[in-house]
Amino acid sequence: MIRLLSICCFLSGLFAGVPALQAQQPFPGRTTQPSGAETSSRNQEEVEPDTFDIFYFYAENPNQDIPFSDSTLGDYFQQYDPARHRSLDYKHLGNLGSAHEPIVFEAAGRRGFEVGLNQFSLYMTPGSRLAYYRIERPFTQVSYTMGSQQADGYTTARFSRNFANGLNYTLDFSRISQLGQTSQYPNQNTRNTALATGLWYHSKRGRYDGFFSFAANTIEQEDNGGITREPQDEGDFSSPTSAEVFLPDARTRHSHRELSYTHYYRFGGGQDTLGRARRSYTLSHRLLYNNSIYKFHDEYEETQDSGFYDLFPAFLPDQRGTRFYLDHRKVENDFRLATFKLNQANQGRARNQRDLLEAGIVHTINWLEEAGADSTINNLFLTGRLRVNPGERLLLNLYGHFGLWDNAGDYRLSGELFFDLKKVGQLRFSAINQLYLPNLIQHRLYLAEQQVYRNNFDKTLSTTLSGTYSLPQWKLELTAQYHLLNNYIFFDTLGLPRQSGIPVSIAQLIVKKDFSLFWNLHLDNVVALQQSSEDFIRLPSIYSKHSFYYAGKWFRVLNVRLGVDLRFNNSYFGNYYNPVTGQFQLQDRSEVEFYPAADAFFCMRVTKFRAFFRWENATALLITDRLFYQTAFYGHPSSVFRIGLSWRFLN
Repeated sequence: MIRLLSICCFLSGLFAGVPALQAQQPFPGRTTQPSGAETSSRNQEEVEPDTFDIFYFYAENPNQDIPFSDSTLGDYFQQYDPARHRSLDYKHLGNLGSAHEPIVFEAAGRRGFEVGLNQFSLYMTPGSRLAYYRIERPFTQVSYTMGSQQADGYTTARFSRNFANGLNYTLDFSRISQLGQTSQYPNQNTRNTALATGLWYHSKRGRYDGFFSFAANTIEQEDNGGITREPQDEGDFSSPTSAEVFLPDARTRHSHRELSYTHYYRFGGGQDTLGRARRSYTLSHRLLYNNSIYKFHDEYEETQDSGFYDLFPAFLPDQRGTRFYLDHRKVENDFRLATFKLNQANQGRARNQRDLLEAGIVHTINWLEEAGADSTINNLFLTGRLRVNPGERLLLNLYGHFGLWDNAGDYRLSGELFFDLKKVGQLRFSAINQLYLPNLIQHRLYLAEQQVYRNNFDKTLSTTLSGTYSLPQWKLELTAQYHLLNNYIFFDTLGLPRQSGIPVSIAQLIVKKDFSLFWNLHLDNVVALQQSSEDFIRLPSIYSKHSFYYAGKWFRVLNVRLGVDLRFNNSYFGNYYNPVTGQFQLQDRSEVEFYPAADAFFCMRVTKFRAFFRWENATALLITDRLFYQTAFYGHPSSVFRIGLSWRFLN
């Protein structure tokens, strides 16, 4: 055991010290239809060199495996930015690792108390998102992306290995470093580090599973508040560094440290005399401790900062500087009782639950320490889950929770129904209805030990209905969504939270269609249409992204993709990011204009090695009279060249 802990500490220290890097594969998603591949462990050596017959799962349900597939370049390989490493992009402030929000509206998912500073969530890995792998051989994947300067990079590393006595160790590391100067605007550097590591113990008879995890996420940002004067577009001073910004000295730092232990005791299960799976029962408990510290600081200089604070008069800066500090600590106990059956076809390989019935209770105590006010908040929630998955053609997922203590009356009910109609296509329906209290930032704010605002808002009632029809043979998917929000809270043009007294509806239509053209040419498309009934939810009515590329094999061993990614939206008064509150708020001063942002790329793969070359915002060569904006006042660099590498190792 001492030797094992020494190895774990060594690996954690090794990866934590690696210079800035980046992930090239999408983080394992929570798919609802795991494949039932029946392949023995020895076939890991016989499959295609870049294909793994392995599975992963999360500690919240170790009996539901997800196949790990990594055999092609994939649709997101060259999309290294976590804000774009997905079907529907997020918008950010123009530089890698900066604050983000969805371009296509998404309803918030809530359970209990929240601080409300979630603008960097895509760059963090909490313990609940740490994947554990079922493997026979050690698994390592490392990738690195370098920007236009050596100081700009994105590094990721994943590692998993089995040890004796039923132990498995896993690690997930990523670091974003945007520390260069010539290709960024003043006071815009970022350094985000995410480290999650865990030990999984599986008892000899398979009755007991224990998962110990540690997660450390640190966000460090320079906040310039946006551009007041764009850089010159020609001459010796045409670089982004010649721009003028609102805040030359502001800084944000978020630090999250989490320890958790989740364990299960299973009884029942096994097989009857006919080889059929018996019903299993599990008792589980999770103990979690989390400490999050949020800081913002700006050394106030009247001659430089007055333009910013005049624009947002709700904030009256202290002459000693504007300071925000919050220390949030919580301890959570989660008890659950569950029963399930495993699908017979997947015994011995991917664990796939035929059904699941679960009931639980969760208690969380929150301690808040901030300049001006301290609080203690207790949450107690009853939870329940039902899953019915008799085969690959039908899936029903239901979930619910109900609050009893300081968040008494809060609830969430959600359901998902999936039909596979084979040649006719696939149907998926989902519904979410939830009621929740405002988060802390919506409720109150203290700056420099002075109260800026305090509100007594009503609870928000949110309803989302969604339906998706897909036809895999035609590479077509159609999704219609409808959101209805009552007592919706938003931040106005002064940076202050406001609550709407009227219901707000948002209608969305999302179309995905891929075309396979002649001569190995492909055109992949995603188009999102959305419309809000009220002006205080400002969304582009059209967001469209396309990828036109050639895909083929050169010299019989080199898989390549060569093409262009294009994205654009219609002109609208997009939100502004206010670093003081950490919120995206309304603004009426600057329109986010239509801008067809094109990125040229070349990707290659040889067995376990991959690389891409990417020229971002190549449109700047054609449109020279204005910058590319996604968020008001925050411009993207004119163009940036990046190189990305990815390796995977066995043993």
